[in-house]
Order: sequence, then C-alpha cells, then structure tokens
Amino acid sequence: MTTIRADQLGYRPDDPKQSVLPQTASAFELIRISDDTVVFGGNADKPVFCEGSGETVRIAGFSDFTQPGEYRLQAGKEVSYPFIISNNPYGSLRKTVLDFFRLQQCGINLDAGVWSHPACHTDLAAVLDSSGSKTGVVKDVSGGWHDAGDYGRYIVPAAQTAAQLLLAYELAPRPDPDVLDVVWFELEWMLKMQDEASGGVYHKVSCRDFPPLDHMPEREDGELVLCPVSATATADFAATMALASRFYPGRRKVLMEAASRAWQWCLKHPDAPGFCNPPGVKTGEYGDEKSQDERFWAACALFAATGDETIHDYIKKAQLSTGLGWKKMGTYGLVSYLCHARGDAGLAGRMKEALSADAQKLLKQSKADPYGISLGTEYRWGSNMTVANNAMTLLLAGLFDQNAEYRHTALEHMHYLLGKNALGKCYISGFGSNPMQNPHHRPSVAAGKAQPGMVSGGPNGGIHGDAILQKNCQGLPPMMCYADHAGSCASNEVAVYWNSPVYFILAFLDL
Repeated sequence: MTTIRADQLGYRPDDPKQSVLPQTASAFELIRISDDTVVFGGNADKPVFCEGSGETVRIAGFSDFTQPGEYRLQAGKEVSYPFIISNNPYGSLRKTVLDFFRLQQCGINLDAGVWSHPACHTDLAAVLDSSGSKTGVVKDVSGGWHDAGDYGRYIVPAAQTAAQLLLAYELAPRPDPDVLDVVWFELEWMLKMQDEASGGVYHKVSCRDFPPLDHMPEREDGELVLCPVSATATADFAATMALASRFYPGRRKVLMEAASRAWQWCLKHPDAPGFCNPPGVKTGEYGDEKSQDERFWAACALFAATGDETIHDYIKKAQLSTGLGWKKMGTYGLVSYLCHARGDAGLAGRMKEALSADAQKLLKQSKADPYGISLGTEYRWGSNMTVANNAMTLLLAGLFDQNAEYRHTALEHMHYLLGKNALGKCYISGFGSNPMQNPHHRPSVAAGKAQPGMVSGGPNGGIHGDAILQKNCQGLPPMMCYADHAGSCASNEVAVYWNSPVYFILAFLDL
C-alpha cells in the first residue's frame, strides 16, 4: 500500500487538489504516466499530526496544475496510485452508485448478472404486537429495497434515503432522469407499510433473524413479520410522502392523503414511546427514543406542500433541530421550510443560523484534519455515511450562505472516500486502484464477487464486538479500524442510506 494518499479516480482541472504524504517527504513531484515526465513539483507543508489516524503527515498541494492526463505523485521512493485530471474524472461512478438501488430491489425477478435472483419475500407478513406475538393480521408488504447487507426493509432509513435522492434530483445542475423511477419503487413499498385503520406506519418488515451470510434473498425462507407502528416511522413516512408529492404530480393525491393520515396519527400520539424490537426479533432495530426531529421534518414538509397554517403553528412552537442521519432528521425540515414554504422571516432566519452553525463547525473540524474531513476522532458505525452526510450539510448550507469553502470542503470529503485516507482505500466497490472488495453483503458473498458502486460503512473505532476488528484493529486509532472482510459487519457492511448521501454529493457537484 502506498503511503501517498490521493483520490484514486482523480480531479477536475480547476478544482483544488491535495494529497497527503508521509512525514519524511518534504518535496514531491507530479509525473505524467504516458512518458514518465515530471510535469510539476513542489514542497510539502510542515508536518502535522492527525488525531484520527495517529500519524504525522504532510499536505502536498498541486491545484495550480490543470493539464488533463493520467498522473502519479512521487516523493522519494514512495509513489501514489495513478489518477487522472479530467473534466470527468469519475467516469461511471455516479451512475453505478445509483444503480445500487436497483440491485437492492426486493420482490421482483432481478436480472443483474451473477447477482440475479428470482422474486423474493413475496409472502404475506404477520403483524406482531410489542410482546412479539402475532396479532392475527397479515399484510402484503412486498417490494422496496433490501436495506443493507441483510434483507430487512426498514421505514426509518428508507425515509432518509428517499429524501436524499429526491433532493439530489432537485438540486443537481444536471439531474439524472432515472432517479424518480428508482425512488418510486421504494415509495410504493412504503405506502404498503401504512396501517389502513390508524394511519400509523409499521416500523419494519423482516424475518425474525438474519439468514446465513452466503444466502441469496430467495433462500431466506423464514416467516416475514411486521413490527409494530412507531412514531419515528410514521413521522418519517409523513415527511417523505409530502416531500415526494412535489416530484410526482400525477400521484400527488395518493401521496398527500397518506402523508396527512400519518400526520394525524402523530398528533394523536404525542407521547408515543421509542421503538424497540419485539422479543424474538433480532434484525436491525433502528430504535430512537426521541421522535421530535422526525415530527419537525414532517410538519415542515407538510406545510411546504399545503400551506396549512395550523401546521405552521406547530413548527413555530417546535424546537429547531438539525441532522441528516436516520436518528437526527431535522435538516430535512429546515430545507423544506427554507426552500419551499412561504413562512415566517424570523423563523427562517433562525433556521439558516442553525444550518450555518452546523456547517461552520464541520468546516472548523475539517481544517484541523490533514485529510480535510470533519470526523475528528469520532469514527462510529457507518462512519462513511457521516462523512457523506457532513459533506451534504456543507453543500446545503451553501444554498443560503455563499461560502466557497463549503463546496471545496465537501469535495475533500469525497476525495477521502475515494482513497485520500489513512488506509489508502477506495471505499466504493469497483472503483480505484485499491477498492473495497469483500463487503458484508449477502448477494456479494453468495456470488463470490462484490456488486459495484457500494459504499462501505468505513472505519469504526468502537469495534462493537466485531470479531474481525477485535483481532486486527484492537488499540489502533479510529481511522485505522477497518477491515475489508465480509465478516466485518461493523466496518464493511453496505446500506442504501450510505449510498444516498454519496450520490447526493456526486449529483450536486456534477461529478
């Protein structure tokens, strides 16, 4: 593995360009690969310590060089992986990251090469109560996306994913037409998850436990169970349907009726407890004790869609919250209100301040890190999702606060994911010279080959009982706690809501 870390795909000519060198490298050269000619050289910055990786490194900038071509960086005997400078350095990356959602489709005959499979999970699902007992009700909830490396389908992360993809479509300078069809497949499933009688939304559908790691989806033959309605699922559902109504005018009535019924459930159950897996259910929980941020997002999305002043009154009394992850969803509410609601100027000002405060904090953290990202030492489960969500926060803040540093710093987060990190790993399968190849992802394990375009969870300093990390990473700095191993669910699983913010970055920045 090279100790010169750079984006393994490349850079656009006019974008900032930086690499990270070992402490011993005080000077560097940029070499054109076609004829081995040195085309640019310079001195690296003074040594700086990286808390996340435990290294002392130097930063080498070569932004002034803009000539298209294929290059490598060299410092003494150290040589980087090759990369290109081009108007389109990422090639098919954006399309392939989006194609992942099609490969995760459930309930259909999937034609996808070695990852093909017949229709799966088409049986009726048994509704459970909070004790884990069957209620006697069964329901068709076929369709949607498999959430991650397992085959469960969960409303809470589905809402995050759909929102990020739709915002990418809305804000991209050149939106991909396929996005609306991709998201609609998930929305149709989400609509099935609403309880007809109450308007509440079932939290998730899965079997009671995970299948073996080498099983394709049609081999998971356990009974499908629907876990009880939850406040977070219902509020997220209301928000997603209201948001989606803007993009699907022919289906607006259906989407808004579903959103309104879910919102009424939220109003009738202001103190609903947080979701916990019923006894005997061991699949992904997505538990969250607080639903205020999800309710805030729902209110903002519904007000943006309807202009209903009673909902506006709710927003005015609510505590402002931020966040783009499945547990903290407030930023989606801020963006809905600021971009699409005819609201209150004072409230809008406070929302902009909240978003700007988040962005300024991320900017400060990024400047302190030689890799240019905002995690500091907080590398938790799905750290690459946090990297991408933080980049998305910076880009959204830039809609209301014209700060060029937001855009440049967001791009540095993308470079990190594509190889400019302490492990020199490209965390997206099928891309770069040193890509993630062994994901914790059942179809990839069963086929013996990683699907392309999947975003790895990334370094996880918490270890979380992961036997592979415990064996190989115990005591290492958090940015180093990663294993490209199918058995490492804590660092190398994939998920739809890890791909979606990466897709947002690629679309927003027109990469």
